[in-house]
Amino acid sequence: MKEQTKRKGRRLLSPLVGLLAACRVSPTAVTVAAIPLSIGAAYLFALGWFVWGGVLVALVGLCDTIDGELSRATGRKSAIGAFLDSLVDRVSEAVVLGGIYWYYQAVNPLYGLIAVAALVFSMLVSYARARAEGVGFDCQVGWFERPVRVLVLLAGAFVLGRTYMPIALAVIAAGSLGTVIHRLVHVLRQRNSASHQPGRK
Repeated sequence: MKEQTKRKGRRLLSPLVGLLAACRVSPTAVTVAAIPLSIGAAYLFALGWFVWGGVLVALVGLCDTIDGELSRATGRKSAIGAFLDSLVDRVSEAVVLGGIYWYYQAVNPLYGLIAVAALVFSMLVSYARARAEGVGFDCQVGWFERPVRVLVLLAGAFVLGRTYMPIALAVIAAGSLGTVIHRLVHVLRQRNSASHQPGRK
C-alpha cells in the first residue's frame, strides 16, 4: 500500500486512536479483539448472513489498522506485538474464509473450492514474504496484501451478495497467486544478482 494512502488513513483514524490512548487501551487488546469478531463473522457467513458478516469483517479490519497506530502513538511498539499482530491476521483471515467455505460447500462445491483457493493463496502471500525475509532477501513487493483482500471481501459481502460472492473470492485467489509469483520472481532475481557479483561463486 502506498505511503500516501497510509498517511491519509492515519489522519482519519487519529481521533479514535487518541481516544483509545487516553483510555489506556493496550494495542494488544485491540489486536486480540479481532479474534472473536472474526469468529462471529465466520458464523454469520456460514449461515448465509453476508451483510452482517461483512460488518464484522470491517470491524476486524479496523482493529488490524488501529493496533499498529495505537502502538506508535503510545510508544508501545515491540517485536512480540508485531508477531502477535501478524499471527492474529492470519488466524482471522483463515477463520472468515473458512466460514464462507462452510456456506458454499453445501450450496455449490465449486464455489467452496474457490473459497479454499482464496484461503490458501492468501496465506501464501504472507508466508512468501516471511520466509524470504527470514533468509535475508527483501520481499516488499506485490500489491495484493491483506488490506486489499479485505476490501475485495467487503465488496463481495455488501455489493455482490451471496449469489455473486464467488466472483470476489476468485479475485482474491487470483490476486493473491499473482502476488506470490511476483514475490518468488523478485527473490530469485536477487539471488541471481548476488551470485553474479564479483567475488561470489
